[in-house]
Amino acid sequence: MDDDGETMTATTRKREEIEREAEENRKEALLASTQSLQPNFNRSNVTQKQISKLQELHKRRMKIKANSKKPKAKLSMKSRAVEDGESSKILKESTTSSSSTTTLEQQPAAPMKPQKLYWG
Repeated sequence: MDDDGETMTATTRKREEIEREAEENRKEALLASTQSLQPNFNRSNVTQKQISKLQELHKRRMKIKANSKKPKAKLSMKSRAVEDGESSKILKESTTSSSSTTTLEQQPAAPMKPQKLYWG
């Protein structure tokens, strides 16, 4: 029963992601078809400076969107340290022994009561 619940949540998330991407694609198509973003757009009440600024912002937005879709595996690769077999074993042994002593020292004398909330 837990497996069914997990698969339903996974399919729901996938469906939400697909719907979100479809909405983004629809917005992108709408923006791309906007006359003011076309290179030959000419309108009397809009200045050329405003048009160029709008086109520049659109290009910048597209770059940001393209960069955000790149995988972020590079960051995790940089943060990982290369471990030597024996040194990692020694490190693991020292951390397990020190963690067992710290848990004894960190136990509170009496359990704390939750604070009462006053709405008045």
